[in-house]
Parts: sequence; C-alpha cells; structure tokens
Amino acid sequence: MRRFIKIITLLIVFLIFHQPAFSQKKYVPPGTPGGGIDDPNARYGGLALVQSNNGGGVGGFYEWALNSSNHLTANLNIVFVRGKNDYQIYDYNSSYYYNSPVYLDRPNKTRLNFLSFQLGYKRILFTDKLANNFRPFLYCNAGPVIAMDPANVPDWSERMKNIDYYYNGTVHFGAGIDFVTMPKSLISLFIGYEYLNFPNKIDIPSDLPPEEDWDSYYTGRRNFSGIVIKISLGKKF
Repeated sequence: MRRFIKIITLLIVFLIFHQPAFSQKKYVPPGTPGGGIDDPNARYGGLALVQSNNGGGVGGFYEWALNSSNHLTANLNIVFVRGKNDYQIYDYNSSYYYNSPVYLDRPNKTRLNFLSFQLGYKRILFTDKLANNFRPFLYCNAGPVIAMDPANVPDWSERMKNIDYYYNGTVHFGAGIDFVTMPKSLISLFIGYEYLNFPNKIDIPSDLPPEEDWDSYYTGRRNFSGIVIKISLGKKF
C-alpha cells in the first residue's frame, strides 16, 4: 500500500510539472462543446487499477457530463482480498496453536474476492478558473458488493465447486485530479475512503477452535473499510 501511494505521488508531480507538454495548443473556454476537460458533453470510458487496505484489483468505468462541473459515473470492479501470510491454526490433537507454513495452496489462505458495481457523482472544481488540462474533483459513489469466498482447500476444482456468496453495499468518497494527457485521453487519480461492513463475519476458516479460544485465533472478518486509491485510464467518446 505504501509503495502504491509513492507511485501515485510521483505520477501526480510528473503530470503537474509537464502540463505544458500535455496542454492543447489552442485554449477553448470552459463550457464550449469540444472544449477539452471542460466539455459539457464529455463521455469517457476506460479501465481502472484499484488498491486498498484489503488488496488490489481492476475494473472498468464510464463517465458522462451533465455540464462542465457535474458528472455521473458507473464503475464495475473486482478486488482480490489480501490475507495474512501467517495466522494461527488450531491443532485439535494437541490443543496447540501454531503458525501455518507459507505456501501457494495452503488450506488457510484467504481467497476472498469482491465484485462491486457502483454509481457515483463527480463534482469538477475550478472549471471557470483554471486554463490548463487538469482539474481537481470531489467524488462519491455507492452500490452493491458480492463477496465470493471459495472453500479453503488446496484443490482448485474443489474450491470452484464450493463458493460461498455474501451480499452487501459499499460507499466510496474522496477527492482526486483529472488530467487530459493527449487529445481524447484522460488519466484520473483518486484517493478516498471506502465503507464496507458486512452484517456477519465472512472468510471464516474451516478449522475453528473451541469458542473459548477465539480471542487468540483468526475467525473471519466483518469490517473491510479503509483507504482506497484508484488510477483510471480513459478515452473520450
């Protein structure tokens, strides 16, 4: 997560200091049809890279302008949830906790995935004050999430036959910057907070110990909220 933030920071600095190279030769006033980043009829679609406290993933987005300052968005993302490399396993024979070995198909590995679809609102700032091709924005979106939790077994075919599904909603809100890097091309950088809290625990290990020992053992999670960072690469239609 820290490395991803460093990459985002370097990319923002690079784009800001190279605006003259990316800018259009002829400035078109905000609100003019075809007027670059402030086009009130803009339509963008593309791919997104997503990183959060819980893991990373990919997605797609579509964005359309109501006017120069107000946009609506639709997003479809899949996030592969990252688990701990080692967490305690309970041995019923010895009544002893031990850290599991780290290997690719270990039985206790987290294999949780989130598939989400969100609709959002994007408020473009300073559309009548900045004369170059970048714009800060505020953003919020919300929608349903499907958590897919395959069985914690090494065999891939068995995992696919035994998937548990959980349904919930999520909300994202935060801020970012849009850059028009070339004619009809857009890079969007977003950082914000995601609220995702399931009613009950998911990602529950198959070898739970006696209930009185749960305090010292991983028994699943409910709360997957945290920081989310997104890089979107889009094309104007």
